[in-house]
Amino acid sequence: MVTASNRIDPHLYLVSVSNEGASVNGVGGTALSQMSGHYYGYSVSYLDEHCRWMLRAGRAERTVRVRRMHMQYVADFLHRDPVDATQQELESWQDSLPLDQLRYKTAVVRPYYVYLHQRGIRPDNPAALLVTPRKKRNLPRPIAFDAMERAIRTAPTARIRAWLILAAYAGMRAKEVAHLERDCFEPRPEGGVFIRLTRTKGEYQRVTALPEWAWQIIEPALAPEGLCFRRERGTGPVTPQQISALSNDWLHKSGTRSTFHSLRHWAGSSGIEHEDIRVVQEFLGHTNPQTTAIYTQVQPARIARMVDSFRRLDDLAV
Repeated sequence: MVTASNRIDPHLYLVSVSNEGASVNGVGGTALSQMSGHYYGYSVSYLDEHCRWMLRAGRAERTVRVRRMHMQYVADFLHRDPVDATQQELESWQDSLPLDQLRYKTAVVRPYYVYLHQRGIRPDNPAALLVTPRKKRNLPRPIAFDAMERAIRTAPTARIRAWLILAAYAGMRAKEVAHLERDCFEPRPEGGVFIRLTRTKGEYQRVTALPEWAWQIIEPALAPEGLCFRRERGTGPVTPQQISALSNDWLHKSGTRSTFHSLRHWAGSSGIEHEDIRVVQEFLGHTNPQTTAIYTQVQPARIARMVDSFRRLDDLAV
């Protein structure tokens, strides 16, 4: 049990971990100093242990970094190590947050206390009863086809055109485009390609596809081997942030307020018109079918066609 008298000094804890030799290395031999977001959370006891557990469990590096960052924010709010924070203190922290951020930030922090409780470090979980607003049902906002067609046809570079096509016709996120490698593409017997994605949201592998006409457009923009899209300046892959920023800048210049992600929404909305929800779920890489279900609600024209088909009251018709 963590009390004021036996609370671990986080700085001494880091020293003891460093002296353990092999345990300082994370998954794949990653040193503590190389852990994503290692510069956050230095005053939070057991956070390094928790983050190494996250890496062993296959959590994405960005997820680890965000967890460390927000635990540092909790420590800053409390002005001390949050390892023994009470439910009341965490509720006060919640009260300091904007309402539109409350659900997300609570979800980021809560697993740290679940870990402490399940490992026997704390006898309780002070975050178990934290309440959050009900998640709003946000409908996707697909880009208008005319705006999308204009942006793709007049794209200033071949790679921006390729990014837009991959989002719209393969349903890919910016992260997935950024980590594409040439051997991710596999020719289909009937034309076009399958695309095997390994670096996805949540790191769940999935397969998407492109039609032949789209493949012919994007192929010249791809590197002949290795990473498909590298930074124009420096080395390494282009980042998801760069893909979103450059694509959004062009979309806005082309005359639409839509964003890069709205092309993926267009893909989902178009897919649900032609296939069942299970196919679209796999296409978009949604782990929860409820996420895909919102695409069944985005076509008011389908509702209009349905009510037009109802048996009418002819004798009351004007």
